[in-house]
Amino acid sequence: MKKISKILVLVLVAAFIVFGALNMQDQEVVKAYNTEASYITIKNSTAFKLENVHVIYNGDKELEVGDIRTSSSETAEILPDDRQITEVKISGEIFNGRKFSGTFSGLVNNDTLLTVDMDEDFSLFVTSNIDNFDY
Repeated sequence: MKKISKILVLVLVAAFIVFGALNMQDQEVVKAYNTEASYITIKNSTAFKLENVHVIYNGDKELEVGDIRTSSSETAEILPDDRQITEVKISGEIFNGRKFSGTFSGLVNNDTLLTVDMDEDFSLFVTSNIDNFDY
């Protein structure tokens, strides 16, 4: 009888540990999914002023950032009701009508940085530090 009691206690302890580990993992996923952003930063790393810069997030919410001077950055403020962002698209142009755009999916928070840059052949591109998140 004592042997059966010991085995039963060991099984219950093991089940408790497994349940606790799974519950902790689920909480981390929920915490990451509920990340909120109150602003997004756009950095101009080109030699030209960026014009008509727009940020669209979650498919249909649009922010007009306007113009961004060379080697400077601007922040686009997010409305309090829209702070759970999983997709961001940025677009704009430089003085000669050359356009740039980029679309990024993942976790967006206040550390999110969208950087507009230029290659040696003057082609524009956008990079981001958005963490991809499979959900």
